Amino acid sequence: MAQQIVDESTAAHRFIEEINDSLDPVRFEPLQVRQLMPTFGARISGVDLSAELDSQTRALLRDAWLTYGVVIFTDQRKLTSDQHLEVAKIFGTPDTGSPFVEKLTRNVDVITTDASRPPVTNLWHSDNTALANPSLGTLIQIQECPRIGGNTSWASATKAYRCLSAAMRRCIDGLSAVHYWDTRGRKQAHYLSTGLDLERYTEQVADHPPRSWPVVRVHPVTGAKAIYVNETYTTYIEGLHAYESRAILEFLYSWIRLPEFYATHSWAPNDIAVWDNFQVQHYGIADYSEFRVNQRVTFTDFVATGRQAVSA
Repeated sequence: MAQQIVDESTAAHRFIEEINDSLDPVRFEPLQVRQLMPTFGARISGVDLSAELDSQTRALLRDAWLTYGVVIFTDQRKLTSDQHLEVAKIFGTPDTGSPFVEKLTRNVDVITTDASRPPVTNLWHSDNTALANPSLGTLIQIQECPRIGGNTSWASATKAYRCLSAAMRRCIDGLSAVHYWDTRGRKQAHYLSTGLDLERYTEQVADHPPRSWPVVRVHPVTGAKAIYVNETYTTYIEGLHAYESRAILEFLYSWIRLPEFYATHSWAPNDIAVWDNFQVQHYGIADYSEFRVNQRVTFTDFVATGRQAVSA
């Protein structure tokens, strides 16, 4: 009988990482924290984000968010626009959000979906990477949700990077990729199909040219490296032949979809999630036609946490 050859590079243990004491929920007491995955993601209960929170609680929330990459809060009250902005300020400085979605106010987006406005977020992405100043964080509240479906998944771009082979990490470190807001022409097709003013689309093309970012970004606070290309906004890797660029990007897109890297949350009305766009990508599952309202604030900067900042 021929000897069976085991390729260690594909073994299951490649995705298993040692337990990190910094992820122990006990360190965030009195917050009630439950981890979603061994190395990222958490759910926090017992905190009313619409209430006035003391400085110690706010600092713990910031630290938990940076530690886990994405944090979900259940049993919340519906936030007004002003309250939503105040909660976002726990983590960073609210920006003006996406120029391509409906606005409640200058800093608060509202994304409404139903049978006549089907969801289009079922591609992995980090928010606003095609803008001149990509949003470092996102805080959403799902104020209306389908009875079943319409869930959201988050993938750890930091763990996905760590689990790459050393050869692949060397390959992509130092490369840059171009991001564009209408990569597949989906928004242009939307304008054409709905009869909206194409002059506005032309203005958006002029106002939002392609942007170049590192394929691997260094977190400005933690110093951790993460994959920073996504199938929604990334168009090509600079300096490579088109075939090389396409092959590497398609590999990275398929890599980050591995179940070891992502967690999924089933929404209840008024649940809130906040995530770090440097650490995670997300995917809005498009399996519903019922009414869904996502109120969103994105933000730049990082409120001081006591951690040593690292140059990106």
